[in-house]
Amino acid sequence: MRTPLANMDTLLLAPKLRQGLCSHRSAKPVALKEMNSGSRHEAQLRDPLSARPAPYVGGCNQTNLVVSGISMTLRPGVYCGGLKITQGANVRLAPGEYIIKDGSLWVDGGASLSGSYVGFYLTGNASTIRFAAQSTISLSAPRDGALASLLFFEDRAAPVGRRHLISSDDARLLLGTIYLPNGRLRVDANKPVADQSAYTIIVARWMELDAGPNLIMNSSYGATDVPVPNNIGVVGTQVQLSE
Repeated sequence: MRTPLANMDTLLLAPKLRQGLCSHRSAKPVALKEMNSGSRHEAQLRDPLSARPAPYVGGCNQTNLVVSGISMTLRPGVYCGGLKITQGANVRLAPGEYIIKDGSLWVDGGASLSGSYVGFYLTGNASTIRFAAQSTISLSAPRDGALASLLFFEDRAAPVGRRHLISSDDARLLLGTIYLPNGRLRVDANKPVADQSAYTIIVARWMELDAGPNLIMNSSYGATDVPVPNNIGVVGTQVQLSE
């Protein structure tokens, strides 16, 4: 059963952050699960990252790249036509900025994607996140540079409501901020998502939980050298769900 969290201008999910309309008083991580069907909040929040400049997009370094059944390391650059990792492939990302242009970042078929201090900019036609159930994902955002603190940054010119999907049953490290100003993020994994992250912040237009997901919102901001975005400040001891 689908649980719509929000349908509004911007949804902000971030424990212990200063902007909050409704709060959950707890020092523990926030587990988003078993929410009431039809739960919907209509308040509006101005995009806290609207002034953040997008990274530079240069010419294509790779075009329609599919990594299938092998292990390899990929380097930062512009991946035109998207990037697909499948058939048990094991891909390690070198630190830096990955521009996913005119195609999806797609991991399925028992493949794995990992990288420390990496950030993805999703731009152009059909540039979405697609992490299938049979995939392993382990990612942390950059410490510095154009994508500092941002694990995913969706182009603000993207069509409103475009769907990004996290179905992976092994996506336990998603450290940083997932910024989808026009996107619809759907989490329908059956096992914990992001529970091994020091923190995870989500800024999105819509969010959906489905299939029994357990999305863990940790708030150990001081336990990592990945910064929190400048316009999202950490204060107090209260865990807040803001929209």
